[in-house]
Amino acid sequence: MLNMIIKKHIENTIVMLDARYNQALLSPTPQDAIYFSKLAILEYGGWIEESFDVIIKRTVKGKLKTQIYQNIHAKDIIKPNFGFEYKKHFRTMMYKSVGLVATELIEKHLNDTGKLQIFESELDSLKTHRDDAAHTWIYATRMYPSPSVIKGKLDILYPIMKSIYSQVVRL
Repeated sequence: MLNMIIKKHIENTIVMLDARYNQALLSPTPQDAIYFSKLAILEYGGWIEESFDVIIKRTVKGKLKTQIYQNIHAKDIIKPNFGFEYKKHFRTMMYKSVGLVATELIEKHLNDTGKLQIFESELDSLKTHRDDAAHTWIYATRMYPSPSVIKGKLDILYPIMKSIYSQVVRL
């Protein structure tokens, strides 16, 4: 089990995709750039989902003493989650793991610091792009954010996710 959220790997992936995206723009088939944009969106969304899992696993680390309850947490709360919407996915896993009172405290802190609205807005925007990228094909004439734009979004979300992680460590 991972113990913290790691940015380096997804950042390296997005930077590599951005280099290939920029090369593809100059190639005889610039539509290839769309592939790299789509892949950056899909990779970033997957990283967020996994980071949510890391945070949720950390909420109970060392607190669930029996294998039965550790399995319940893994199989009934984390495993069925397939998404990264704040309220539908993350908040639900959070309150199932640490309870409503702790979730409310974390959310209040995020709201008081102005991070909650940014977090939700960034996740909603990504979900729109991710759903579009995952449910269309290359000739569907869609526009996607470039990998460099996705990198900018990572730079916005990562500190918020680290803040949430720090708060769950203190629970």
